[in-house]
Amino acid sequence: MNNVITTLRVCLLAFAWFTAILQIIFGADVIGLSNLAALACGVFFILVLPTLKWDSLLIISMLAVLGWLLLDGELSMDLAFSGGRFILIFVALIATMTLSKATAATMPSVRRTQDNLAQLSPENSSAGLQIAGHVFGGIINTGTFAILSAALPKDSDNHRRKLAAEAALRGMVTSAVWSPFFVAFAVGERFVGTAHAWLAMAFGLATAFLFTLICTFFFSAEFSFRTIQKSLACLRPIAWRVVIVLTSVLAFALIFNLTALSAVVTVMPLLVIVQFFRYPQNIRAIVKSTRDGLALTSDDLIIISMAMLIGYVAINTNGLEQLGLVGPHSMYPGWLALIATPVVMMLASVVGIHPVISSTVMLAIFSNGGAAVHPALLMQSHLIGWGAGTMSSVASLSVITCARLYQIRSTKLALSHNLITAFLFALMGGAALSLINMLIY
Repeated sequence: MNNVITTLRVCLLAFAWFTAILQIIFGADVIGLSNLAALACGVFFILVLPTLKWDSLLIISMLAVLGWLLLDGELSMDLAFSGGRFILIFVALIATMTLSKATAATMPSVRRTQDNLAQLSPENSSAGLQIAGHVFGGIINTGTFAILSAALPKDSDNHRRKLAAEAALRGMVTSAVWSPFFVAFAVGERFVGTAHAWLAMAFGLATAFLFTLICTFFFSAEFSFRTIQKSLACLRPIAWRVVIVLTSVLAFALIFNLTALSAVVTVMPLLVIVQFFRYPQNIRAIVKSTRDGLALTSDDLIIISMAMLIGYVAINTNGLEQLGLVGPHSMYPGWLALIATPVVMMLASVVGIHPVISSTVMLAIFSNGGAAVHPALLMQSHLIGWGAGTMSSVASLSVITCARLYQIRSTKLALSHNLITAFLFALMGGAALSLINMLIY
């Protein structure tokens, strides 16, 4: 019976995934099919509720209370179905990233990169793993940890495992500041608009460069530019593939006037099909890994979908006004918005509040004239908060996955060096953006 339910859940997700792509291409012409896919998502949510972890149920409960307060009796069938159609794209993103992870694991260039990282000396491993985690994380997110942990020497002691896990985690989560392959980018894009989201990516590249350079200086026992050069050399086998993926997404978005989220969901399956033609022997393994991955995405998928639904409700109702969180135009100063957003997201994560909740609230308050801030900078502060929050929370999927693969306790990973690093990243990142905002806005 359990196998039947699991298969049904995967089929429902696959239907929603396919429909989301059709919705991107044909828009309102497939509204009937989109409504049916929204109902399929509802059935999926009901089927997986008994399987969710307790911390996921707690987050969902908090989201449900927030949604109830925002609705204040305004729920209608039109709002329910339009909200359901809205979250289809996020369901598709999770499925697309699952497919991307499965494909990356079979690529020869990825295996060569693993071999290169395994040959780094202990003194250079922290910088190498953080940079590698950053590059891989920008494309396959949490799939990064499976690849990097496999490159760790088998005889590594607990101390080296912990240092390696911290470095990989720092690198992966902070790639959220520029990568369109994160849910964080999709969340922010919905509040600030596509044009400002792409501009925020440019700020994010500068943020990522500075953060990586500073961390390499503080966490490498033998810091030098030679250390960085050796670390970057490990990534040579995958460099062009990363460039091709990012260029393809950007070009597709510009040519067809798509959001970053829509471009990712549309382009990545096409690139995977290209891999099928190049390595047909891997098709079976990729399909199986994707199917298994979809069966294990329940917690994240429901949390993200509910958070996005609440964001949709916040934008399309007057719930925030009724709660007194939104008032006259520019009621909040820009510096407050840019510093409070990442710091609140980070601190909330430490006590178990997922960034998807805190970011939805903060963006709903400060966007669309809620603060005297440039939208691209608000987007970047949100992305910094996302990276800092997922670095320092024991409830973060990134922390849990990384800790499991490196065989250390999640509390030791989240509440150690990375806790201080995450706070400084949020605080200093927000402060720097505030200075930029004063100059350009």
